[in-house]
Amino acid sequence: MPLFSYSRQITRFAAFLVISIFTAPAVYAEETGTSEKPFRWAFGAIQVENDLFANMANTDRHYTNGLQASLLSDPITLSGGLGEIATSRVPFGLADSAPAEHRIGLAFGHSIFTPDDTSSTALLANDRPYGAWAHITLTLQTLWRSQGYGTFQDQWKIDVGVVGPAAGGKFVQNNWHKLIGADEANGWSNQLHNEPGLNVTFERAWNSPDLAPSQLAGFEVDGIPYAVAALGNVQTYMGGGGIVRFGPDLPDDFGPTRIYPGVGGSEAFIVSDQFNWYLFAGVEARVVGRDIFLDGNLFRDSHSVNKRYFVSDLRLGAVATWQNARLSFTHVYRTKEYSTQAKADQFGSLALGLAF
Repeated sequence: MPLFSYSRQITRFAAFLVISIFTAPAVYAEETGTSEKPFRWAFGAIQVENDLFANMANTDRHYTNGLQASLLSDPITLSGGLGEIATSRVPFGLADSAPAEHRIGLAFGHSIFTPDDTSSTALLANDRPYGAWAHITLTLQTLWRSQGYGTFQDQWKIDVGVVGPAAGGKFVQNNWHKLIGADEANGWSNQLHNEPGLNVTFERAWNSPDLAPSQLAGFEVDGIPYAVAALGNVQTYMGGGGIVRFGPDLPDDFGPTRIYPGVGGSEAFIVSDQFNWYLFAGVEARVVGRDIFLDGNLFRDSHSVNKRYFVSDLRLGAVATWQNARLSFTHVYRTKEYSTQAKADQFGSLALGLAF
């Protein structure tokens, strides 16, 4: 597809997601014929990702910290042009599928990347650049139902923010290190330059009867595969993977959320008075076309390294829910991301979700 067509599609979906965040409450009220404000945020989540959480790799390097606070709405009604765009067919859809519900989401995120050696003040040519990414994420989530084929979840996301000193990576990392008595990172003067960031991402996850709960030693087992594509000056990639879940009573959802990359899952979960839990394991593979935190700035010369085009994640985790709360932990093993990287990375992801 020509570059112009890609740009036009990005602009279209970016405009839709921005408009949907600010107009969905009014559209919903008009559709339901009420003057009240039925729109409300239904779920919230606070997430932290850090290599400190990976006991076998207690380091401060590469993808060293991620923070995100997010909100997801109650189901909303969309009509007119917005509804047509939200329910437009995308590849690999099922002929008899129909949208069951739409939700919109809003998140604030911050990620920090550093080289392996943070003690040096010099630019380390063969080590990963310093970089930080502060952004807002707008999400349109659609749940589709199909006769005999279960459900699948689509998520369109647009990230708008800034990479570079304006993202505050040095301030966040070194002040946190002062607070906990750790050494400061000394090479932030070599970080990526300021650059506005725009990324559009599409994700699809399947929850099919063919992968529905089966029994293993008295517990339920199921699988949730997913695919993702992202396009932007911060990250451009395509990938796919899935998780296998194991527990006493598996919920009808798509698993917990993640920050970087935030593939699969959702802030939404099943609320119940009964305590519930499950374990999961997963794998994901990505073909990476661009990663600003490895390739460097797009519009200016900056520090960069030779990235690897194929990256994989292995995940192990656990989820516990009780009443209106969900707590999840994921241990991630990530293969090498650039050619001079000494060894693979490990980090942990901790998320607390609440239903309002």
